[in-house]
Amino acid sequence: MFIVGLVALAAVAISAPTAGASGSLLGLSNDCGTASQPFAQFGDYRSYTFGANGGLESGGTGWSLSGARVVSGNESYFVHSKYDRYSLLLSTGNSAYTPKLCMGTTSTTLRFFVRSGDGGKVRVQVVLRNLLGSVLGIVQIADLSPGSSWQPGPSILNLDSLLGLVGVSSIQLKFTELSGSVQIDDVYVDPWAWRD
Repeated sequence: MFIVGLVALAAVAISAPTAGASGSLLGLSNDCGTASQPFAQFGDYRSYTFGANGGLESGGTGWSLSGARVVSGNESYFVHSKYDRYSLLLSTGNSAYTPKLCMGTTSTTLRFFVRSGDGGKVRVQVVLRNLLGSVLGIVQIADLSPGSSWQPGPSILNLDSLLGLVGVSSIQLKFTELSGSVQIDDVYVDPWAWRD
């Protein structure tokens, strides 16, 4: 059972440019890749695109890992590919940022798979970046205490349709392990809030 924390704006600060990003008007991407319905068997019929290296099949490429590591053991539903073999393991004090995720001009929804074999607890945040890669803000979404079996994490709605007006052009998920250990796998994004 998930324990979901209060959604709150944790920080809003404009810093010096750190990286480039590509996209269209406001830096928002028009091509987020092929859509599928990986969470349909769980009653979520949104059309999602797979995040860049969202299943960690290319190791930590594109991710920013602090103590966290890629391990053998894919989520048990194999929603991305029956050939996938890896996931991310976070232990107490570890953190990880996903690669930048595609987003559209309407509300973007993010989702992933999660499990913990020892009652671990992980904090999930959305990092908001501008066209130049500078952090504009960090939104705390939830503190999750997943069960021992793989399960979809909560649907994370990012209201970038409004935030785009203040220069948000890309988003990342940040995972911070608060206690025990947690595995994360198969990060997906619905950049256009599709409902099929």
